[in-house]
Amino acid sequence: VARMPLGLSARSTRSEDGSEVFLEGPVDWELGRLQRQCKVMEGERRTYSKEVHRRISKQLEEIRQLEVFRTQLQTQISVAQNQVKRLGDTKRLEDMGRLLKCKAQVQAEVEALQEQTRALDKQVDFVSTLM
Repeated sequence: VARMPLGLSARSTRSEDGSEVFLEGPVDWELGRLQRQCKVMEGERRTYSKEVHRRISKQLEEIRQLEVFRTQLQTQISVAQNQVKRLGDTKRLEDMGRLLKCKAQVQAEVEALQEQTRALDKQVDFVSTLM
């Protein structure tokens, strides 16, 4: 007959997978403690995993919201730049309008002066023929 070391009594039990396991006194207690610790650690791991997934989901949602906000800002910047261009174009058009009016006035003055010059030339020619 095989003898067991002192303080240990052999027992047989079934494990979760159905296989037969032989347990001994203090080993029994240690196995139970380790199994409880394993269950606690597994629960903590699940809790941690859920928390990590929740944080990742939250961060992904924040990223999506920031991308939407960035797109809106880019649209507003584009609109503002177009307005600045339009204002610049409007100012240039006003300046061109004033320049065209000035050009028309100058042309009218030039034509009037040319007419006066022709009239004076005729008078000079007339006076020259009299002399």
